[in-house]
Amino acid sequence: MRTSLPDVLAAGDCAITHHRLLGETYLPLGTTAHKQGRVAGENALGGSREFAGSLGTQVVKLFDLVAARTGLRHTEAVAAGFEPVSAVAHPEDHKAYYPGAQAIETRLTGDRRSGRLLGVQLLGRRGSEVAKRIDIPATAIFAEMTVEDVLDLDLSYTPPLGSPWEAIQVGAQELARRLVDGSWYVPNALG
Repeated sequence: MRTSLPDVLAAGDCAITHHRLLGETYLPLGTTAHKQGRVAGENALGGSREFAGSLGTQVVKLFDLVAARTGLRHTEAVAAGFEPVSAVAHPEDHKAYYPGAQAIETRLTGDRRSGRLLGVQLLGRRGSEVAKRIDIPATAIFAEMTVEDVLDLDLSYTPPLGSPWEAIQVGAQELARRLVDGSWYVPNALG
């Protein structure tokens, strides 16, 4: 969080930040600002902490829908020099035989060369836990996990709240198939 001026640190919405997949970028987000502020404060007191970076993880409520994203969209991955493959799936937020199951649109992007998960976007009804589900891929991308690694995660399950294959893992299954069989996803205008 140090600047080119001695003893001057910068954090928050006014500061350029480190994106874990893109490198240096401008990304004004509250979660990023808080973490940068902690690093800057510790360093102002003589520490040597470094900001670990951001993935641009965001969530927004749109009437009765919730949209979330983390990492890179397909078009962003292309621009960053990756060889992206993307897949869409529509798993339900919990077992269909339990009343009230709702579909969640999942869009996952991985890198064909490394198999690494690069980004995820989710869209679902309020109550389908989209805001917390996006934290699974945010953690996976932060830890540089592959799509196959995501399939191996031991995630919670009970019929009224989830499925044996978590919605993120259902999307990862589709993406893993595309990474292996070579089929390509053509992104729409949203990328």
